[in-house]
Amino acid sequence: MKTFNYASTSSVKENLAYLLVGAALIIFPIIHPFGIRIGVKPILGPLPTTIILIIAGLLMLYSAFRKIQQARALAAKGGQITVDGDRITYPIIKKGAVEEGSFSISDVSSLNYNEDDGILTVILNNGEKIKFDLDFFDGLPQLKEFVELIQQ
Repeated sequence: MKTFNYASTSSVKENLAYLLVGAALIIFPIIHPFGIRIGVKPILGPLPTTIILIIAGLLMLYSAFRKIQQARALAAKGGQITVDGDRITYPIIKKGAVEEGSFSISDVSSLNYNEDDGILTVILNNGEKIKFDLDFFDGLPQLKEFVELIQQ
């Protein structure tokens, strides 16, 4: 039996860049409104530019806060992935509550790791997709070890 920690211990620190850039996208255009020009021709005035940047900043803040909340919920419930023989048990976050899910290694039809997002997608024979986020593992070596156990 092998267990993997699946709860980020420093979720705020991991998402600090998103929080800072999101706050800057909101605060900077409010303090110093500016438009976008190409040469001397104005493309966007100060108001539309400010609105676009504020919306982008709010989306970044929302995604960072959501990831922080998920990490805290997993940490509060002791989020662990357990590989016991052919059975894998993992935590699932649904509407803020942490539940347990499981699948059999023999049911795995394919694995897909997206390096840009840091998401491992496990596709089962019945078409179900299970996603594991690299941010919730202790690091990339633990994720690689988890993938090796699934591929055996």
